[in-house]
Amino acid sequence: MKRRRLRTSLALAVAGAAATASLLWAAPKVGSVVTVRVMSAKVMKAPKFIGAASGGVSRGDQLTVKEVKGDWYRVEGRVSGWINRTSVMEGGVALSSKPGGGGGASRDEVELAGRGFTPDVEEKYRGSHPELDFSHVEAIEATQIDFTELEAFVTEGGLGGAP
Repeated sequence: MKRRRLRTSLALAVAGAAATASLLWAAPKVGSVVTVRVMSAKVMKAPKFIGAASGGVSRGDQLTVKEVKGDWYRVEGRVSGWINRTSVMEGGVALSSKPGGGGGASRDEVELAGRGFTPDVEEKYRGSHPELDFSHVEAIEATQIDFTELEAFVTEGGLGGAP
């Protein structure tokens, strides 16, 4: 009898957790506003990671949801196209230096902190670490990818994620 009650309690707890998770991951409604929550993201011409991009967005940019297709949202804003749900959050972003909000940092300070490794910071780091070789970093930063060619390569090779 105790085992049955324990199983029932466990089943209810799992069901409750699943219901809560589904609410947290629920897609925004068409017409709602989402905010870019990552440093930068590509807005794609089609709802897939590999392919041509419409353009890029940055943390804090707000986009209006026009359509939902699985984990992809067709959005309009500074750039229009498809963005993956992992790059955005519904509603606006409250900038704060403390968990839960109400911090002492200004909006400018929070934005500067979010930008991370700026050219000025990189220059200071290079100056204080002359023993480091940055040639590989520079080569990676100079690399340009033609996403149309990449998509053709993936499709032709039958690689994962190809249509």
